[in-house]
Amino acid sequence: MASKVLYLDFDGVLHPDGTEAIDDRGRLIANPALFSWLPVLVELLKPFPEVRIIVSSDWRRLFDDAALIRLLGPLGNRFAGVVERIAPPRAQEILHDAQTRGLSDWIALDDHRSVHQAARMDPRFIACEPVLGVTSDQVQLAVRMWLARG
Repeated sequence: MASKVLYLDFDGVLHPDGTEAIDDRGRLIANPALFSWLPVLVELLKPFPEVRIIVSSDWRRLFDDAALIRLLGPLGNRFAGVVERIAPPRAQEILHDAQTRGLSDWIALDDHRSVHQAARMDPRFIACEPVLGVTSDQVQLAVRMWLARG
């Protein structure tokens, strides 16, 4: 595993929370708003090819690894798996996963309520606002600071 790992949520991070994504048959719909903020994350991570991504989003329950890799587009080659334990709250899932993998240098980008609470005491949790996600200047600054720590 890489020295730096990004736990990544999709809804409220890579596109606005509530963006229509799945039809009534459980299939992904063609919606240009989906992953509309992905280019921001691509640019942030571009100078740091060693950063790997673990999907913590609920999308991990809907799609297999190959589909998640496709959804990550230009970041797909950084895919390092999904959070395996599915037992809310999300912040606890991420902490458990990081401990299980023996990770020491990681952050989580997420808009989940439990991540907002965890972010108050643990800077590895970067809480996103569901209407701004990774487009937030504050979120981008936090990611840049983590990346700069080498």
